[in-house]
Amino acid sequence: MTIIIGNNSNLSQHLLGKLNNSTTISSRDIVSDINILSKYQGQEVNLIFNNFQPAVKLNEMVNTEEYIMNSIGVTSKVLNYCLVTNININKIIYTSSSSTYGNNIFCTETDEIKPLSLHASLKVANEKMIEKFCENNKINYTIVRLFNMYGGFDKFSIISKLISAIKDNKEITIVNHGNSIRDFIHIDDVVDVYKKLLEVEGIKLINIGTGIGTSVKSIIDFLKQNNINIKINNIFRNELKASTANIKLLNELLNKESFLRIEDYVKKELSF
Repeated sequence: MTIIIGNNSNLSQHLLGKLNNSTTISSRDIVSDINILSKYQGQEVNLIFNNFQPAVKLNEMVNTEEYIMNSIGVTSKVLNYCLVTNININKIIYTSSSSTYGNNIFCTETDEIKPLSLHASLKVANEKMIEKFCENNKINYTIVRLFNMYGGFDKFSIISKLISAIKDNKEITIVNHGNSIRDFIHIDDVVDVYKKLLEVEGIKLINIGTGIGTSVKSIIDFLKQNNINIKINNIFRNELKASTANIKLLNELLNKESFLRIEDYVKKELSF
């Protein structure tokens, strides 16, 4: 049985559709009554943690207690409950973020982490907690540093916002003329890697990205070349100039060498 924590996560829903014998559990339900996990006592389970403060509220601090509980409290409650109630954990995958690297152009797993925001710092805290818990209890685990995922039920990524703006003939706001470089990876490729990770041991930390840097500006230029114009409102903001994944480990350990091209995805979604 694979238990996916974080029911509303785009990734959770796609994993649920691809993994046999899997279920999702809402973070809200865990906070309300951790005994929702009691049915798994005595069973062997995999745990995938996709719980965190919702992406659209990452910069909101209206309720600090709720923010911390969503970001790390749920993780700790689940781990502790499994420990004291004899739920046998076979494997843990924690979904972390490329933001833990900070201002790093080509991110390698051995690089020093330099989180620049609260949510990145809390991702690091989760990583360290998972690492300590698993090493103390001899549990197989993998921490995934996920780069810029798009596709699926996504409404948060700049890719989904671009497509929605075009379909609805609305203006879209972009930052710094879209010049910053990011590593965009489609959710189907991410799910493919997670499925493989559940079956292997010894990969404690891995980047999931394509290793290819792409700017929003280049995507907009690609659309213009295909006679698709977008209404743009540009704003200026401090942001990372570039962030791409070193995927040497991904290629070597999991044989993941091919990825959906973002241009092909956009063409399909916009039917041109």
